[in-house]
Amino acid sequence: MSEGQAMIDDVVERIRRISGEGRLPAERVLADQLGVNRYILRKALGQLRAGDEIPASQPRNRGKRRAAGSAPGAIADLTSPAEMWEVRLSLEPEIARLAAVRGTAAEIDAIEAVHARSTPTVFDLETDIAFHRAIAVASHNALALHLMEQVMDMTRDPGFRAKFPAFTAETGWRHHQMLVDAIRARHATEAEEAMRLHLAAILQWLNGGADPARYALK
Repeated sequence: MSEGQAMIDDVVERIRRISGEGRLPAERVLADQLGVNRYILRKALGQLRAGDEIPASQPRNRGKRRAAGSAPGAIADLTSPAEMWEVRLSLEPEIARLAAVRGTAAEIDAIEAVHARSTPTVFDLETDIAFHRAIAVASHNALALHLMEQVMDMTRDPGFRAKFPAFTAETGWRHHQMLVDAIRARHATEAEEAMRLHLAAILQWLNGGADPARYALK
C-alpha cells in the first residue's frame, strides 16, 4: 500500500468516527479539523460515498437551482433524455476505461457492491445512479465526477423524468454485470465497450427504437 493511500485510509476511519456523531461539517472545516489538505480529504470522502457510508455530496445553492429548474428556459426544460444520453455516450465510456485502469481495489469493490444491490427485473433509479457514480469515482478524474453528478442530479428531476418513455422490464443489469467483470479484470477496452453498448442501447430506445431488452450482448 502506498503512503498516500495509507493516509487516505486513516482519514476515512477518522471521518467514520465523526460521521457517527452527527452531520459532517463543510469540507473546509473538516479539513482543518483533521489537519489534512483538501485533496486527501476529497479522496477519503469519495471512498466513503462510493461505499454509501455517507450521503452523496450536494451542490451548493441546491435549493435555488431546484427553484430555477421549474422556470422557463432552465436546462431541464430545454433538453431531453436523448440529448442527455448523447452527452453520456461521449463521456462515460472513457470514464469506464479509466476506472479499469485507475480504480483501487476498494473502489472496484464498491462498484461491485452497488451492482449486488440491483436485480435483473426491477429498475431502481438511486441504485443506478450510485453504480454510475461509483465508476466515476474510480476513474480518479475530478472533473468527470463533477459532470456526472450534474447529469445524475438532473435525472432525479420529476419534470425531466416525465419525458422518458415508459420503463420496461429491462434494467441494464446485464450490461452493468459486463462492466463489473471488465473493470474487476482491469480490461480497460472491454469496460469502455460495455459502457458504450449499454448507453447506445438506451439512446436508441429513447429515440423510438427497439426495447433495450432486445439488444443482444456482444
